[in-house]
Amino acid sequence: MTVSPRPNWTLALGMPLLVVAACTMIVFSPLFLQHEEQLSIAVTLDLTLTAPLLYFFAIRKSSISKLTVIRVFLLGLLIAGLLNHRSPLPHDIKTWISPVIECLLLLTLALRLHKARKNVHELDFLSGTRSVVASLTGSTRVGDILGSEFAVFYYAFAPAGKRRDGSFSYSRSSGAIPVLGVFLLCMLAEGIALHFLIAHWSPTTAWIFTGLSAYTMLQLFAHMRAMYARPIQIVGNLVYLRNGLAADACIRMADIEEINLTSRTSPKEKALKLALLGALENHTVRIKLRQPVTVVRMFGIRREASVILFAVDNPKELLERIS
Repeated sequence: MTVSPRPNWTLALGMPLLVVAACTMIVFSPLFLQHEEQLSIAVTLDLTLTAPLLYFFAIRKSSISKLTVIRVFLLGLLIAGLLNHRSPLPHDIKTWISPVIECLLLLTLALRLHKARKNVHELDFLSGTRSVVASLTGSTRVGDILGSEFAVFYYAFAPAGKRRDGSFSYSRSSGAIPVLGVFLLCMLAEGIALHFLIAHWSPTTAWIFTGLSAYTMLQLFAHMRAMYARPIQIVGNLVYLRNGLAADACIRMADIEEINLTSRTSPKEKALKLALLGALENHTVRIKLRQPVTVVRMFGIRREASVILFAVDNPKELLERIS
């Protein structure tokens, strides 16, 4: 079967939109009130089955991920619920079909991640998860966000792995671990006190606040563990710069214009620091690039930078390897 890089978007998007328009006209027609029960089922099935199938047939011979059909299904389910708010069918579909789809997505993600771990180019869980989720959803942005969230639980509870060859640690020179440890203790003490204080006014609000605080502490704890599990690496002619879950970037050695061992910063220079705590963390190396690279920060935030500041415990050894 011949695979084209892009589908015919006029058909891929136009046909589902035509189904939505036709269903909307049916719902607001006088005929719908006379045969509401039968037409509600027909409209719901058209939006949740016909529209996704038409989209699938339009993209099946292209390089677009087939799993993007799920997005069309979820959109159709949402529209069906808005149009048929008195029909129980959309609710039944959400109750019985949506959990099946979620389980299939998680199973597919697990299988893709297991396969990616065998690929030498997938160097750690976070980068592998981002690429897998992006391929499943067809969106790099969604892959960055969901991959970061999955990585929080992985690095918080996964056992520590062995240090790879050609890797450089940075947890000692950055000085972030003690500061983050103090933050966690303060958040724990204040979180408990605020929970009982807010509970006198609203128990529900207190538990919501406590849940958010607990998840924030889990993120900080996962970041601390990721600082040990995600070292800076040199693989071939690529340098993988990392700082826990806070930031990472991949640069080519040929793009490095200048590299210095320094802990200073220049206010005139627009440098990007690979640190979660900013000025509270130290840096020992400055790299200037011939062209900007993309740095992925926490929550999938992407930044372009041509000057990067980062910490490494053995900067001289890193300089020798790069030089």
